[in-house]
Amino acid sequence: MAALILAGCGGSSTVKEQWQTVATSSFHFRAPRGWHTKTAGNMTTASVDSQLVQVATFPLVHPYTPALFSKVEGELATRMTAVAQQSGGKVAGHSVVTAAGIRSHVYDVEVGDHVDEYTFVLRGKREYQLLCRRKASHDTSFCDELVSSFGVA
Repeated sequence: MAALILAGCGGSSTVKEQWQTVATSSFHFRAPRGWHTKTAGNMTTASVDSQLVQVATFPLVHPYTPALFSKVEGELATRMTAVAQQSGGKVAGHSVVTAAGIRSHVYDVEVGDHVDEYTFVLRGKREYQLLCRRKASHDTSFCDELVSSFGVA
């Protein structure tokens, strides 16, 4: 009886995914709870099996400003074509998202039975490269969570 009452009051039979916060001194993001986390050098990863979310940081030679957004697209597209070729995959799409309040380019690379989603968050003299690897047959929920929860400290 209580279950019926709760169901009528907006309860849900779907279990919501649980998240863990992964943080370093310069950024943070959320990953599925229970995934193994590891930081090595400039890279922080949360993973299970072949799926992962990862943030890597790189210095930029020149400061990035939002006015350069369209100009960097060509350079990123060239870089992603090379990455796809090296991995035996193909660039399957490009989109634009907002991560950490910054307009960012996203490239999808299909490799075998999985998709690698690369998001480039450029700020000042720092590049944050967000990578989400998921099976092509899976939804994008943990990839979406990586981008939406990403923040710069």
